[in-house]
Amino acid sequence: MSEKEATVNEQLAVGAASPGLHRVLGVWAATAFVVTNMVGTGIFTVPAFVRSATGNGLAALAVWAVGGGLSLCGALCYAELATRMPEAGGEYYYVTRTYGRLWGFLSGWISFFVGFSAPLAIASLGAAAYSFTLLGLDPGAPLIGQLGISQGAASAAILVLVLALFHSLGVRPSGRLQTAIAALVIGAIVVFVIAGLSTGRGDWRGVTEGSEATNNWWLALIPVSFAYSGWNAAAYLAGEAGEPHRTLPRALIGGTLAVTILYLALNLLFFYALPSTSWDLANESQKITIGEIAAKHLFGPGGAQIVSTIITLAIIGSVSAMTVVGPRVYYAMARDGLAPAIFSRLGRRSGAPIVAILVQAILSATLALTNAFQFLLNYVGSALLLFAGLTVAAVYLVRRHSVTGTTPFFRVPGYPVTPAIFLILVTVVWFNGLYREPLPTGAALATILFGAVIYYVGHARGWLSDGSAVADKQKETSKTGDEPQ
Repeated sequence: MSEKEATVNEQLAVGAASPGLHRVLGVWAATAFVVTNMVGTGIFTVPAFVRSATGNGLAALAVWAVGGGLSLCGALCYAELATRMPEAGGEYYYVTRTYGRLWGFLSGWISFFVGFSAPLAIASLGAAAYSFTLLGLDPGAPLIGQLGISQGAASAAILVLVLALFHSLGVRPSGRLQTAIAALVIGAIVVFVIAGLSTGRGDWRGVTEGSEATNNWWLALIPVSFAYSGWNAAAYLAGEAGEPHRTLPRALIGGTLAVTILYLALNLLFFYALPSTSWDLANESQKITIGEIAAKHLFGPGGAQIVSTIITLAIIGSVSAMTVVGPRVYYAMARDGLAPAIFSRLGRRSGAPIVAILVQAILSATLALTNAFQFLLNYVGSALLLFAGLTVAAVYLVRRHSVTGTTPFFRVPGYPVTPAIFLILVTVVWFNGLYREPLPTGAALATILFGAVIYYVGHARGWLSDGSAVADKQKETSKTGDEPQ
């Protein structure tokens, strides 16, 4: 065995057990987690941006279909990684074990700024836009004109901070809140689509008629990829999945397919509800509330209010979920010595990573105050695409260098073509975004490069550990099976 193969196998072995976690998550629960994490802000806010970018309903549907196919290819690859390395942490875990601690740190760094903080800001802006519309208010109305802070942006920031304080109380009340909200997500889409198509108040010509495109097809895939983000959610729960070789592939693939179908149905409903001339919307706030506008055409003012209320709650649910999930990644990084130790500090009574929760909330609230919705969409989408591509590429390395044990694991159908399709599409979309929208895409790249600088400076100044102590402790744990005290 070569030195490189030994290194990869050693990294795959480290952390082979996740002390304290119980493998109790079944297929239905894991699938529900994927679906509820995917269905949130994106599908209720992105369609207008995609439709105006492509200029045609059929072209927009094709973009959403390709986005679903891209997510499915990624889900297939993540299913193999998750069953080969069935531990908690998702991308952070796979990237660290496959490429090393630098790339693991960058994955966590991107999770902090892009994976959770920026999407939190986007979701909170969407919730504010819908709630203001319900109340007959203008979310774009200035609050502090000199700083460019609108009333909607300020409300979005407050929502993030209030939920952060609530979730600092502990995971038990957090779970109760999420259970109450999550049931509305799928119900909102199913009822909305069936009832909307049953009204007969739309026009199928809205699907085929075109208008002037404002951007190109490939660039539209960036916000669509944001709307599909969350297809890898079950991978973060791999350490708690019962029979991971069965549960994880079914959850990742089944959840992604289900959401793809729901997204196509919702977009079809939007195009049916609104004529092609209605997609040339005047301002960003109207684009964000496209779901409410479509509901008003189909159901009238009263029905639109009911639908918008459900959509608002669904988006708030996604804000709440990310407020809970994100800080657990930073907590795990701190335990590995790849984040400030204070991020691992837990509340005495709540047991929640309070510092990590509040730091993420402050950053998200600050981003929300910028009110730069479309900029944040492209910023988030382009950065997440890069690390999703890096993670999918790990399938090639793991297959080449890891030793196959007796534990069964999922194999990517169509390998090596399937991961290659994902990587090619990601590369084309990303470079097209860099060419067409250099500011947000360049900002995502700059965030990654700045993270690398922080990593090396952190090692030089002793802010980050070299990982030897953590690795030794994990190896000892995997040998003895003892839980750390």
